[in-house]
Amino acid sequence: MAVANETIIQKMMDELQQAKEKQGDSGNMTKHIEHVRLLCDLLLKETEEEKVSVPASSQEITQEEMKAMLGKQAEQVKPATSKRTVIDHDGANGESLFDF
Repeated sequence: MAVANETIIQKMMDELQQAKEKQGDSGNMTKHIEHVRLLCDLLLKETEEEKVSVPASSQEITQEEMKAMLGKQAEQVKPATSKRTVIDHDGANGESLFDF
C-alpha cells in the first residue's frame, strides 16, 4: 500500500515541530529528528523505485545480444561425448549390468 507524498511530508513537518518544542530535552529531540530521517528515507525510496522501473519488454535478451555477450565461446561449445571402452568379461556383451 503506497502512502501519498503529501502525507509523508505532513508527518515530517509534525515531527519537526515536535523536535522544535523539545529543544531542551536532547533525547526527545533526537528521537523526533530520527523519525524525520526515516520519513525522508521512505520518500526517497519511493521516488527511486519510480525511476528504476523498467518495462518488461526491454528485459528480454535477443539472440544478437546473447551472441555479443558470449562471443566465440557459444560457437565453440559442443556436447560432450563420452568414450567408453567395452570390456568383455565372462561372456558379457554390453555396457549395461543387465546385458547378458
